[in-house]
Amino acid sequence: MGNHTTNFRSNLSWGVILGCFLLSMILLVLSTSYAASFPGSVGFRLSSDSAPSGPKGERLTSDHPDAMTKNEEEAEKKPLCDLTQRRTDVCDMVGDIRVHGNSSSVLFVTSSGLQEAYKIQPHPRKGDHAAMATVTQVIVKSTTFQEAPKCTIKSNVPAVIFSTGGYMFNFFHDISDALIPLYLSSHQFNGEVQFLIRDMLPWWVNKFEPLLKGLSNYEIIDLNQDHQVRCYSHVIVGIKYHGDLYIDPEKSGGLTMLDYGRYLRKSLGMKRETAIKLRPNDDKKPRVLIINRKGTRRFTNVDEMARMVETSGFEAVVSEMHENKSLAEFAEVVNSCDVLLGLHGAGMTNLIFLPTNGILIQIAPLGRMEDVCWINYGAPAVRMKLHYLQYSIRAPESNLIDQFPKDDPVILDPLAVFQKQGSARWVSLYMHQQTVKLDVERFRSVLWHSREIFRQPWN
Repeated sequence: MGNHTTNFRSNLSWGVILGCFLLSMILLVLSTSYAASFPGSVGFRLSSDSAPSGPKGERLTSDHPDAMTKNEEEAEKKPLCDLTQRRTDVCDMVGDIRVHGNSSSVLFVTSSGLQEAYKIQPHPRKGDHAAMATVTQVIVKSTTFQEAPKCTIKSNVPAVIFSTGGYMFNFFHDISDALIPLYLSSHQFNGEVQFLIRDMLPWWVNKFEPLLKGLSNYEIIDLNQDHQVRCYSHVIVGIKYHGDLYIDPEKSGGLTMLDYGRYLRKSLGMKRETAIKLRPNDDKKPRVLIINRKGTRRFTNVDEMARMVETSGFEAVVSEMHENKSLAEFAEVVNSCDVLLGLHGAGMTNLIFLPTNGILIQIAPLGRMEDVCWINYGAPAVRMKLHYLQYSIRAPESNLIDQFPKDDPVILDPLAVFQKQGSARWVSLYMHQQTVKLDVERFRSVLWHSREIFRQPWN
């Protein structure tokens, strides 16, 4: 199954919401073994891999019809770059390839009359103009041996060129837009590959260094600062993308998100592969990690929630996402827990660190976000063989009830707010201004259900 993030920026359409709602009714029937929802949820949705269509990589020139050898004719049938994917452009070239970082050029040396040139933005958010505004173009073109610059460094391993522009300040996008696509594009080389990064963010490379080293044994090259002409026999410009937090086994030779989870555990040194298993009359306490957001969409009664967790037969762990911890340290905190509990937001991406058969509990705030919650994090959780529970708050649990009358559309009909006042107003109200005071007694039944899940036989 593929999926995509329903992103409430200006390009979100009402038609998408309605279409996904209809699809959710079907998928609710199909996903009951690992997913459940609690009061008020309107169902689950899972959509096929898609994204707003936009300008594709730009091809600048056409081919010369010169005479070529049979092998060259075969090569000519396959363009240097694939521009047919909706979210990413990828150029996969084998031969004499020369990379000059300063000029943002990748040159494919050929003796034929082939002439191709492309402008490629090596980041998988094609069509998202806000994200791609920070992604530098790379010129990929064919050239003759006589015109090609001389190599200053030769490498015996392939190279993958990608950009850390886009929304790399957001953990969801770090994983979905960069690290999973990078895994898809490089895992087959078993570390014998070099990464060349455009728009490189040093802090980003430092943060995710364990994951990058889990894929490459070689020095990372900052193309923006590179003066060399680097020569390779295999270069990939751009990275593969199957969907948000998704790996399609049909496109990846059988790889799934479970394989990605194993790679994460190995790269980050996480110890637990499976969650707790409770036997009848077992008094063990599963560990619940409460993601304590600061700023938007945060809980205002975290201490009360932690007490409720403890009195329901669990051990409570409260942590702000990645606070004063390295990626490996926070991943180990998540991995040591059996349940991840949090409000809809990037913090839910930490589900990738949970042990198999763990539980993700996502709180859907006011705003009719149930389907978005499922698409963004519910479906990915199920794909990683986690159990997924979704709880929809009621109006009294939102601070918006203190700002608007009970019969105001903001409270009763959030979709009408989106329709009539626009996406910017919707985002401001429900994503930025909203906080949640969880009704702990109403929520307690979700935890009881979680405990029963840990008593069930594993699939």
